Amino acid sequence: MPHLPSPNPVRAGAEKRLRNLQRGFRAASARYDRQRQRQTVIGVVIGVAAFAFAFAVVWGLASSPWPVTTTLRHIASAPNCDFARLVGLAPARRGEPGYWQHHDRDRDGISCEPWPPPRRS
Repeated sequence: MPHLPSPNPVRAGAEKRLRNLQRGFRAASARYDRQRQRQTVIGVVIGVAAFAFAFAVVWGLASSPWPVTTTLRHIASAPNCDFARLVGLAPARRGEPGYWQHHDRDRDGISCEPWPPPRRS
C-alpha cells in the first residue's frame, strides 16, 4: 500500500503547540475562576460584617435609656471634657448622659467639673 500524504497539511509540531495553547488557556481560566471565587467570598464576608456592625449600632441606640440624640451626644463626649462641653453635657453627674468615669478627676461623681473647684464662702 502506497504511503498517502496526510489529509491535514499542517506544519509539523502544530498539535503540540495547540495542546500547549489549550493548557495555557485552561490555566488562565482556572486562575480567573479562583480570583472570582475569592472576590465573592470577600464580598460576602464584608457584607456580613457590615450587617453585624449596623445591627449592633441600632441595638445599642435602641437599648439606651436616653433618646437617640442624647445617646449620640453622650458617645461624642467620651474622648475628653472639651468634647463634653462642646455637646453641652458637662459637667455631668453619675448616671447622667455625659458622665464618664475617666473624666471624674476627684471621683466625687461629677465629671468635667471646673478645675480648680470654685471656693465656697
